Amino acid sequence: MAALLLGLLLFAMQSPPLPSRPLADGGSSSPPTSSPAADNGTTSHPNGTLQQLPQIIIIGVRKGGTRALIEMLSLHSAVVAAQNEVHFFDWESHFQKGLPWYLSQMPYAFPEQLTVEKTPAYFTSAKVPKRIYQMNPNIKLSHPRDCVGHRI
Repeated sequence: MAALLLGLLLFAMQSPPLPSRPLADGGSSSPPTSSPAADNGTTSHPNGTLQQLPQIIIIGVRKGGTRALIEMLSLHSAVVAAQNEVHFFDWESHFQKGLPWYLSQMPYAFPEQLTVEKTPAYFTSAKVPKRIYQMNPNIKLSHPRDCVGHRI
């Protein structure tokens, strides 16, 4: 019930949608550029959006409410979410591609927006916590049950 009320509240407060993919000015397509910012986990685009490593990762178990949580968070204009489960920290084939590949899986966002990634399988892999910590020791990990009854 609390989740439904939270979703309705976020929907009512929703501002106009902001792009999760870069918009080209004047119809021209400008490619993203790597800049000195890429050293700290970002790739910028000329329209002011950038790809950044997530500040929040949603973990959990299958059928544990992770999809509902990310959908509700995505209603808020200050949040952009990766479109798919990335499986970077738990699949060796993805992890071996490195952080630049992981960054390329993130949506474009404005600098003031939070980037969120959701891969419930991170909950079941023993190597994931250390890998996430090495990427960002201050990252916020979230599980749907932790959000029940809390304000966002």
